[in-house]
Amino acid sequence: MSRLISLIAIVALFQSAFAARFLHFASPLQSLTLPDAEVKETLQTKRQGFLSKYRAGLQAEADKRRELAAKRTKDLQDAATSGDNWAENIKSRQLSRRALEEKLVDEAHDKAVAQVKGLKPAGRSSNKYQFVGVVNRKGDKPITWFARPKPEDSKWSVRLVHVNRDAVIKDLYNRGKVDIFAKYKNTGKIDEETKAPIVTSTYDVKERSWRNLWNFSPKHVFTDPSGMYWRERRLRPGLYTDGLSVYESSYRYSDGRNGMRRVSGFQQFIASKAVKDEQKQKILKKLKEAEPDVVLEL
Repeated sequence: MSRLISLIAIVALFQSAFAARFLHFASPLQSLTLPDAEVKETLQTKRQGFLSKYRAGLQAEADKRRELAAKRTKDLQDAATSGDNWAENIKSRQLSRRALEEKLVDEAHDKAVAQVKGLKPAGRSSNKYQFVGVVNRKGDKPITWFARPKPEDSKWSVRLVHVNRDAVIKDLYNRGKVDIFAKYKNTGKIDEETKAPIVTSTYDVKERSWRNLWNFSPKHVFTDPSGMYWRERRLRPGLYTDGLSVYESSYRYSDGRNGMRRVSGFQQFIASKAVKDEQKQKILKKLKEAEPDVVLEL
């Protein structure tokens, strides 16, 4: 039984991985299109078209059943006065009549549905241009407008587009089209609540292509200490501080993970006799001016 459960789990995992290859996300564009007035009055959704056909079919069925019921009453009255065998005559007529009535009702339904047609555009707008407004999150102009000649088969004249730039960059990064580079700067200021140095980040997006050797840097290959590509960057052994505590770098070889083990508080470390005055001045100056060696973003 356990082997069967394991086999089912493996098959389910394989199917999920296979389906993920063909999973595509929609474009991160949010748009609002205003159709032309001539087209807007005659637009009809699939739901509206289905409801109109469904209503016409039900109405045709009801009318046909009402007509057949009146005819059925007259036939029964004629059969009842036909003689001594009137009961057998009524029974035989009912069997044949039921099949015929259902056929006639179905034909009336199909005929009514076929006669219902969708609405067609009344005419074409006289606008010669299409206007597209791009919503800006920053800047003096909240919307930037663009215009182009209107195609003959187009049914709209105004469209607003809001581009989710973060989603676009994330999609390009996942597909390996761009690389994201971060640069951190020590502002030299201290946060009043945490008493830690304030570090700002600046991000740069670069296209990955053969023109720039896919952003390949021989310098980083020989200067950056790293393990396999699925492992994290190796931290140099030593002591690290964020202005609050002092940590010692560690590395877990079983799964290739970096870590930090707290040694003591920063003020206690500075006040200890093991740290000389010259070293204290260098540490304080580095916390105030130098770029950070390790950055953890949450």
